[in-house]
Amino acid sequence: MLAFDPWRVPSDPGWAVAIVLFGIWYGLAARHFRIPWLRIVAFYAGLAMIAAALLSPIEWVALHSMLSFHLLQNVMLADWAPPLLVLGITPAMADVAERAPGVRMLTTPAVALTVWLAVWYGVHIPAYYGYALHHDWALGVEHLLFLVAGIAFWWPVLVPGRTRPGTRLIYLAVAFFVAAPIALVIALSHRALYSFYDTTPHLFGLSPLRDQQLGGILMAVEQSILLFVAASWSFFCLMNEEDDEDAPQEVAFHP
Repeated sequence: MLAFDPWRVPSDPGWAVAIVLFGIWYGLAARHFRIPWLRIVAFYAGLAMIAAALLSPIEWVALHSMLSFHLLQNVMLADWAPPLLVLGITPAMADVAERAPGVRMLTTPAVALTVWLAVWYGVHIPAYYGYALHHDWALGVEHLLFLVAGIAFWWPVLVPGRTRPGTRLIYLAVAFFVAAPIALVIALSHRALYSFYDTTPHLFGLSPLRDQQLGGILMAVEQSILLFVAASWSFFCLMNEEDDEDAPQEVAFHP
C-alpha cells in the first residue's frame, strides 16, 4: 500500500473559475466605486482564503485523511473568508447589493443569525457530513452554504450603518453562546463522531478520536477569538456613542 501524500493539490476547476471571475468583477467594481485600497486588500485576501481552503493540500487532506483539516477548511470558509469579503464592500456597494431580491432580508440581524446557526448545526450533523464526503455535489453545497451564511452573518456587523453598536454587541453575544456547543461536543466527545475518518490514514500518528478532538478545539478557540474581537470593537463603538450623546452641545447665541 502506497504511503499517503499530504501535499497533493486537488483539481476543482469550478471553484477556480468562480474565484477568478469574482476577482475580475471586483477589480472592475473598484474602478467604478473608487474603493479604498484597504478594502481592496481585504476582499482579495478573502478570495485568497477561499482558494487556500479549496485549491490547496488542505482540501486533499480534508477529503482523504483527517477530520481536523476538514474542520479547519470549514472555519476558513465560514469564519475567516466572509468577514474579509464583507470588509471589501463599501456602503454604496452594499446599497446596490441590497436592491437584489432577498438580500436585504437575508442580511437583517435576526435572519442572518438564524441562517448562520442553521448552517453550522445542519452541516455538522454526522449523517450529512458523511454523505457530503461521498458525493461531490453535496460537498459543493456545503462549501457554498458556509460562504453564503458567513457573508450574511457578518454583513450587519461590518457594513457601516447597518446596525447600532448595542445591537451588534447583543447579536455577537448570542452567536457565541448558541454556536459554541458544536465545537465543544466535537472536542469533548469520547468517541469518534464521523465514521468516514475511522479508516483513513492519519498524519502525525493521531488516532481518529484525537484528530477529532484537535479539530473541535481549533473550532472553539478560533471562533471565540474572532467573536470576542468583534464584540470588543462593538463595545468600544458603543462607549464612544454614549460619550458623544453625553457631551455638552454648543448652543448658538443670537443677539
